[in-house]
Amino acid sequence: MSIDNAQDVKLNIKPLTIGLVHEYVFEGPCRFGRGEELTAEFDEARTAQIAGDWNEQLVNNLGKFGFVNVMDPYVSKRDETFPLTDEILDEACADAEEVDLYAVTYYPFGIDLALQVAKRTKKPIACLLTGSATGTATIATLSAHGCECYGWTNWQEAETDVRALLARKVMGSLRVLALVRNNSTTSISAPDSFIDHGVVADKMGIRFTYMNLHEFVDQTHECDPSENPSLPGRVENNITAEEAAEIERMTDELVACACEVDMPKENVAKSMKAHVLTKKLLAKTGCNGFTAPCPDMCATRRLNEEQFTMCLNHSLNNEEGICSACEYDVTALVSMQLLSAISRTAPYMGNTMIVKYDVDSTVSAPKSLSKHEEAFAAFKESIEGRSGIVCTYHSTPNRKLKGFDADASDYAIRPFAMDGRWGATIRYDFAKDAGQVVTVARFDPTCSKLFVARGSIVSGAGYYDENCSEGVYYAVNDIDAFNEGSKATGNHMALVYGDVFDATVRYGQIAGFDVIACA
Repeated sequence: MSIDNAQDVKLNIKPLTIGLVHEYVFEGPCRFGRGEELTAEFDEARTAQIAGDWNEQLVNNLGKFGFVNVMDPYVSKRDETFPLTDEILDEACADAEEVDLYAVTYYPFGIDLALQVAKRTKKPIACLLTGSATGTATIATLSAHGCECYGWTNWQEAETDVRALLARKVMGSLRVLALVRNNSTTSISAPDSFIDHGVVADKMGIRFTYMNLHEFVDQTHECDPSENPSLPGRVENNITAEEAAEIERMTDELVACACEVDMPKENVAKSMKAHVLTKKLLAKTGCNGFTAPCPDMCATRRLNEEQFTMCLNHSLNNEEGICSACEYDVTALVSMQLLSAISRTAPYMGNTMIVKYDVDSTVSAPKSLSKHEEAFAAFKESIEGRSGIVCTYHSTPNRKLKGFDADASDYAIRPFAMDGRWGATIRYDFAKDAGQVVTVARFDPTCSKLFVARGSIVSGAGYYDENCSEGVYYAVNDIDAFNEGSKATGNHMALVYGDVFDATVRYGQIAGFDVIACA
């Protein structure tokens, strides 16, 4: 069984050229020309040229993105009576189930046909507004009829809309496997997560599968799969001998490639075991997103007994394109999926707080930096005379923050547990990425608002430390707007490298959210 990775989702764009081939040679108030310009052969050639040019523009400007599939074009060649029969619509809409967006152009009329395609398929229509008077008429007509439509003045606008539409499709394909202990909606540490998963499902098409955390922990054991205490007699998905060997191989590779390893390899393997089981259960349940509670799970003492945390699992999932969130924060998970779909990079999430509001405010050393005065001194220097500094911190960075297709970044492996040296975490030095633009986002608990912010990295913290102390510090232009957005949506912010602010805001508008923007 395999996992349907959201990063494999593509937006299918269907080029639609609505042409006109006259049956008779004549002139009139809407037809004029000389000689062969009035022939059917000329119309055929002209329509073919326009269709070819349109397809080429779409391929060159949008098809260059790996997430866009420009489909085989459809060319309509109606005569001057402008027929609109079921047969013509059947042809135009033949592969509508596969189409995500119709991109339409005309020679010279055809808005009536575009309207009927939109009405029949319920799919959005897009066109260029420049160079043709039919563009604005298309948008006005379709909008008046309640159809979804997009008018682009340039290809940059088109890219923004296409990324937003891709994100909407990706969100509809998200299937979340959620470990639960006491509550299937929120955990003790994330009460600001979505109040009602049914609302999330209705609005975005996301589905949820719930699993008891004790069943999960039992299945990390390599034993008779019918002898789990929580599921006596049921044959479940326990780690097999073959998977145990793969866990050792994966652990050896992770340790060998790390710049520093500050814990016993056998303890890294215990966290890797939880990751392998998670992937196995995701495939079995048909899910492609994951979250698990933290304090709720910790309180059982089973993590202490088994000596693993879910940190490494989250990091490895995220860099593989499977969004995975700490603390059973489904809102953070969905926000991560949104940003990852738009940016094509691996997301990060964590506790988020304003650490420096204005130029005159001071910053005391975070606990994680108290052991590293040199690092704190460099951090203070980097924010000297600056305002609007925000920190997002959790022990779940990954090696693909700069893109799924990019080389893996350098990293260290350190424990979560400070005394027992267990609970493997990946550590990443965010400070070396000073100047990197990031985009931050979070939905609100009612699934009606979306907060989006743009920032620029100034420093990092926690690279040398244990526990949940890893952090990235970034500056935002409007700290008041960031504060308001945080108050409206909550704590755990999702973050990606790259400036995808415009496309994320556009997604919120398209998907019907009240967008709170901090540009």
